[in-house]
Amino acid sequence: MPYIGEVASPAPTLDHQTSSFDATEELILLGQDHAFVKRDDRVIGVACLDNLLEKYKSGDISETSVAEFMEPLIFIKEFECRAKATELMLTNNVEYIAVTNRAGDFVGIASLKQLEKESY
Repeated sequence: MPYIGEVASPAPTLDHQTSSFDATEELILLGQDHAFVKRDDRVIGVACLDNLLEKYKSGDISETSVAEFMEPLIFIKEFECRAKATELMLTNNVEYIAVTNRAGDFVGIASLKQLEKESY
């Protein structure tokens, strides 16, 4: 059975008050398409570069925080199957899922695009 932990990739962390412009710039410079968003040392969501770029094209995002563009935090244990991760993302209408180890520590993020691509 293919486990979700096998495809999860490490993710940077952004403070929830980081400006959307700075978050976009940081993700581009790091070559990442997603990041965990934290408030008071607690992960509260996932920011996606595609969402930030879409908003950037439609107007000025320098005065908005990255928290305004994050997806809700949906998570799954790294030993769960990929099909369950896909089902959770589709059910919750999110593109990314946070992957945790048995202790509940975040180990990475998996994307719906990545899982769909690997299923073919």
